[in-house]
Amino acid sequence: MSQAGGFDPQVLVNRLMRLARLDTSVFDEVKSDVNATIPAIVVAVVATLLSGVGGWLWWVFEDNPDSGDFFFKSAILGTIFAVALWVAWLAVAYVVLTQLFREQADMYQLVRTMGHAAAPLGVAILMFIPGISFGVGAAAVALFFGTTTIAIQSTTAASPAKVLLANAIGFAIWAIVLDLLASDYDSILAPGLFLFGAVN
Repeated sequence: MSQAGGFDPQVLVNRLMRLARLDTSVFDEVKSDVNATIPAIVVAVVATLLSGVGGWLWWVFEDNPDSGDFFFKSAILGTIFAVALWVAWLAVAYVVLTQLFREQADMYQLVRTMGHAAAPLGVAILMFIPGISFGVGAAAVALFFGTTTIAIQSTTAASPAKVLLANAIGFAIWAIVLDLLASDYDSILAPGLFLFGAVN
C-alpha cells in the first residue's frame, strides 16, 4: 500500500535493487510515475551524502588533520553543493536537448529518472578501503554518468549521440565546479572522489 501521499518505500527499495542488477527498465517505469519524483530527489541526496561520508572516512583513515571540521565542509556542505550542481546538470541537459537539438523532453521525467540514476554514486561510501579508494570513487562517478545517460535516453526520442552530448555537457559542469571546490586544501567543499585533487 502506498504511504505518505503515494510514496511507498518498498517500491523504492525494489527499484534500487533492480538498478543494482543493471535492470534499466526502472527508468521507463519511474519516468511516468508522479509518485516517484520525491523519492528520486531523496535518492540523489542520499547517494551524494554517502559519497561524502565515504570521502570523509578515507580522510580519517589517512590520518589527515581536522576530521570534524572536514566532515562538515566536505560531507555536509559538499553534498549540498553537489546536489545543487546536479540540478544544474539536469537543467543544462534539458536545455541542450530542447533548445539546441529541438527534441522533446519533460523536466519532471528527467528529475525522476536522473534522481534514480544517481544511486551508483552511493558506492563511494566504500572509498575508505585501503588500496582501492580512488578506484572506488572513480567507478562510482563513472557509473553515475553511465546511468544518467541511460536515464535521459528513456525520456526522449533524441538520438543516443545527442543524449550523450547533452549529458556530457551537464556532467562536465558538475565535475569541473566540484573539482574547483575541492582545489583548496584548507577549504574543501566537495564530496567523494574530488578529495584526491586536494591532497595530490
